[in-house]
Amino acid sequence: MKNVALMGKKIKGRKRHIITDIMGNLLVVKVHAANIHDTMSGYHVYQAAKNKYPSIKGGCGDAGYRGIFVVFVKVKYGEVIDVSERIKSREWVILP
Repeated sequence: MKNVALMGKKIKGRKRHIITDIMGNLLVVKVHAANIHDTMSGYHVYQAAKNKYPSIKGGCGDAGYRGIFVVFVKVKYGEVIDVSERIKSREWVILP
């Protein structure tokens, strides 16, 4: 069973979506125009990862992947994506 992490870095005009395994090894990388929101493009990347690595059983991502993406993965694959929310205080806080 593999868990994956999703990351989209902000670069002017481009977005990268990276799926890694729990060891940090790259599984899938997709680059697209920055005007496509993470919730819409996230499931294309997750689908590519599932096609290549069917043993993936869920994952985690930042708050940009909440909403449509989480519902898509739950409905299509019956899997859970853990979304870490933004830290509201200015102090360091350990996230679950």
